[in-house]
Amino acid sequence: MKKQIDDLDIEILKYLEDDARKSLKKLADQLNKKTSTIYHRLQRLKSNEVILGYSVIFNPKFLNIKKISFEKIVVKPLNFSSLDDMFIKSFANFLDKEFPQVLFIALSEDGKIIYLISIHKKEEEHQEFIVKLKDNPYIESIESEFFSQIIKGQKIFNFDEKWITKKMKPVKKNLEKELMDEDEEERTMEITIDDEYDIKF
Repeated sequence: MKKQIDDLDIEILKYLEDDARKSLKKLADQLNKKTSTIYHRLQRLKSNEVILGYSVIFNPKFLNIKKISFEKIVVKPLNFSSLDDMFIKSFANFLDKEFPQVLFIALSEDGKIIYLISIHKKEEEHQEFIVKLKDNPYIESIESEFFSQIIKGQKIFNFDEKWITKKMKPVKKNLEKELMDEDEEERTMEITIDDEYDIKF
């Protein structure tokens, strides 16, 4: 059943599309509506699955992504054509779970091709990814192409802490003792009054 939405719902969707963290009160004031009305309409849009959720848009450069690739995967046909559609959907779900670097999966209209968008920190990782795909007995062929930049569609990038390059200092053997000593030093402050008294806190 198609979800019915009206002009007010459309205004809410347009408003949140730009930034889902915007104030609902501000929108209510703009539309001359009560904030409670906007809130209840938003809840209805969520319960009717017009809105599936909210997300954060990440900058690929911050995530240390160097290679963004597009894969066209031709799947080997089964002997029973009636099972092809069921199989390719199941296989696409397998790729989704097996490869966290895959951000986007789509099926061709004829149900014979899977399209992927994947991200990699370096070209060697992409090559390893392709090797694993080619090892799968259900894949007939793979064509790859790299994107130079994303003009529109940054919402596709998801967050994985493994993508973040962390700068860590070398761990020292007596680290715990040094941290205790530093803490003690921070809590100790010397004040000299008229060069006669040394007071410690």
